[in-house]
Amino acid sequence: MQREAGVLLSVSSLPSKEGIGTLGEGAYAFVDGLRAGGFTIWQVLPLTPTREGNSPYSSIAAFALNPLFIDLFALVKEGLLQEEEIFCSAGEKVDYEKVKREKAKSLRLAFSRFDIENADFAAFLRENEYKDYAMFATMLEYFDGKLFYDWGEGLSVYDEEKAEAFLAAHRAEYLYHLFTQYLFLKQWRALKAYANGVGIKILGDMPIYLALNSAEVYKYPELFLLGEGRRPSKVAGVPPDYFNAEGQLWGNPLYDWAYMKETGYRWWRERIARELELFDYLRIDHFRGLDRFYAVEADASDAKHGVWMQGPGAALFEGLLDEPIIAEDLGYIDESLRKMLSDVGFPGMKVYEFGLDGDPWNEHKPANYKENVVAYTGTHDNMPLCGYLRALSEKEFAVAARDILVQATVLEVSLEEVLGDVKAEIPASDRAAFVSALTKPYPEDAAAKQAEIRARVALLERVDMSYFGALDSRRLTHTAVATVLASKAKCAVFPMQDLLALGAESRMNTPALVSEENWAWRMTKEMIGRLAERKASR
Repeated sequence: MQREAGVLLSVSSLPSKEGIGTLGEGAYAFVDGLRAGGFTIWQVLPLTPTREGNSPYSSIAAFALNPLFIDLFALVKEGLLQEEEIFCSAGEKVDYEKVKREKAKSLRLAFSRFDIENADFAAFLRENEYKDYAMFATMLEYFDGKLFYDWGEGLSVYDEEKAEAFLAAHRAEYLYHLFTQYLFLKQWRALKAYANGVGIKILGDMPIYLALNSAEVYKYPELFLLGEGRRPSKVAGVPPDYFNAEGQLWGNPLYDWAYMKETGYRWWRERIARELELFDYLRIDHFRGLDRFYAVEADASDAKHGVWMQGPGAALFEGLLDEPIIAEDLGYIDESLRKMLSDVGFPGMKVYEFGLDGDPWNEHKPANYKENVVAYTGTHDNMPLCGYLRALSEKEFAVAARDILVQATVLEVSLEEVLGDVKAEIPASDRAAFVSALTKPYPEDAAAKQAEIRARVALLERVDMSYFGALDSRRLTHTAVATVLASKAKCAVFPMQDLLALGAESRMNTPALVSEENWAWRMTKEMIGRLAERKASR
């Protein structure tokens, strides 16, 4: 990766008329906004279909695309729909149940008018890349969403002959699900070509795990650690960390890495290759689990008492070290993982929000970043930075605010904005002297400049904490963004919420919490225009 800056925004959060973001007009406007703001990367969340809970990190198929993101208005231009047949909603949050129901009606109506003998569609079918998803989705609907263990009719265990007979008997439904993949892929390729054409690259996100009730667990059970009755005895999770004191019990089935090694990790390599066909860069979620993974008893009520098991390590990536991969190496870090990261050479991640603890050596502080990292103010799992600051206690806020000012000073970021309206009970003369000392021009001489930086840091470290408690959280957020941009990190990525200095109301996800508020935040058209105000300069 070159030295770049990007914005993290889920497709679902884009502005649109359809109740959820799509690959239509709002996506193209966002790409234009990125360009106007000087950004070169758009990081999306996984594009796979969601299930209950609406998390894109637990899909029913690794090789599938989310029909909810299809732009229905493009189908009007193709003569497959009328505008009045499209459900429209301008709600501030995604109502997933309503969107799923209404969008399916429109897509099925469009399919009823679609020529399945179309040469382009026929070529898509011959490629056969989405057959497993379409098969599983057809069966899942027929059996009313039940776990495949409970399907009956001879289909609870995958059998090729019986599956083909089932699909032949339900061919229209099977072709409908392939139709949704065809539409998505066509629209995605057009959007990506447009983005690349104006200098914007797409950073994709690949979940490490799949849902238990998924096409892969059903058809390829040998890939997973399953016990009696093909049910998992242990499931995925993470121990207690800065996201959750109880740990996170994800419940996903774990991979049988011993079997995968025997096959040369073929399935994983094919998965990575497919993802890199869709994206310019690829972030692998929970990279920690590819070195050693955390396994929790399937009947556990929390993730406090799991065990660490050995994953494939760097061997998984033999021959892939030149691929544009980013390792999401957050959470529990040990020497084994550090060695794996060193062996593969992929950039890891740093998150500024994790560095606001008063510890000057915290590796998440921008002044401590190495070049081979992708730096964030926060991720989709974090509280937006401005909301995070507002939720801190008075003492914690002062510590975090001081950290932000110190880091900005070390990296020579201007403090004029953040100090422009200090409102503490500080005598005006003292306040003016404090602000002046931190905002006056630096000396041109390099040695003198470094001495001045040290003097300013010393001032910040000895001044009364009430000075920091008086600062504005929005201005602190803007300064934090500028500081990450000024760091050595080869790439800086910001959630859209942090660029706009939005609060807790815009949080994308709270880990380990199933809530309708998760994954539901949407932006407005007006917010896109504000990207140009937050000009990225690296």
